[in-house]
Amino acid sequence: MCRITVVIPTYNCLNYLPKAIESVLKQDHENIELIVVNDNSDDGTAEYLERLVSRDTRITVITTKGVGVSSARNLGINKSSGEYIAFLDSDDSWHDGKLQAQLSMHQLNPELGMSFTNYDHLTESNQKLVDCFSYWNQFQDCNEQAKILDDPLNIIFSNNLIGTSTVMIKNSVFKKIGLFDTELKYAEDWQLWLKVCECFDVAVIPEIYVSYLIRDGSITQADENKLNNLESIENIISRCKERNSLITSKSISKAEARLSEEYADYYRAKGNKVKTLIFGFRSLFFEPKHRRVVNFLAKVKKEWKPIKIKPSTSEDI
Repeated sequence: MCRITVVIPTYNCLNYLPKAIESVLKQDHENIELIVVNDNSDDGTAEYLERLVSRDTRITVITTKGVGVSSARNLGINKSSGEYIAFLDSDDSWHDGKLQAQLSMHQLNPELGMSFTNYDHLTESNQKLVDCFSYWNQFQDCNEQAKILDDPLNIIFSNNLIGTSTVMIKNSVFKKIGLFDTELKYAEDWQLWLKVCECFDVAVIPEIYVSYLIRDGSITQADENKLNNLESIENIISRCKERNSLITSKSISKAEARLSEEYADYYRAKGNKVKTLIFGFRSLFFEPKHRRVVNFLAKVKKEWKPIKIKPSTSEDI
């Protein structure tokens, strides 16, 4: 039976980690190697993992001292013995049958380098908000259980639809494209998916197989990190535009529009009305689609208050 390595990086996530691990161990595919990279947690994670390892030989723990999520995943990849590698964030969880659904697709298509699935966004109270593909209005007309994408590079460049916890990659792929870029502090997963899309077939499974938790205290979404995150995305877009002629002008416009929209939302939250308008109009310039126009005008109408100009008097002259 084909072996699958599952890599979970974790840092001070003991409130969620047991659910993530349980969702792996109860998968119907039994030949699993689970590598948990404990990156300097001080919340009791080490003790919890020590108890697990003593009871289940499928689990391996790597302990690191604050190397970051990209390096943690890379360590797991280098330690792996599976033919395929699947990633799971320590605050997410899988639905039953996830690994077998993807493995079946890979085995039917030996040239397939990567597959990913749909996923739900959940609040900390376990309330479902929306699934990823519905939010982005992608693959809504896909009636197949799984589909090999016709043009994965441009699809994933236009919309970063891939949740890390949904991905399965053939282990041999990393020998050709390399590992996660540890120099990037954000969107390093998106950059890696783009590299896979350049060189290999990629398949999508429209069914929801993952629950993605939106945490109020998420480090990457903390307010002080948002601008750096956007700049990291902008850097990836620029680098792809410069070196990859396979990316179409339409895809570039979509990516630039999405980025500008996110910049506008950031500056709106900061109360910077001028930059909000600049980036809002920039997003419409790149892709003036109906949804974006309506949303932008609604936000402007709600939040923009015209500056009242005081009538001049003789004292002002």
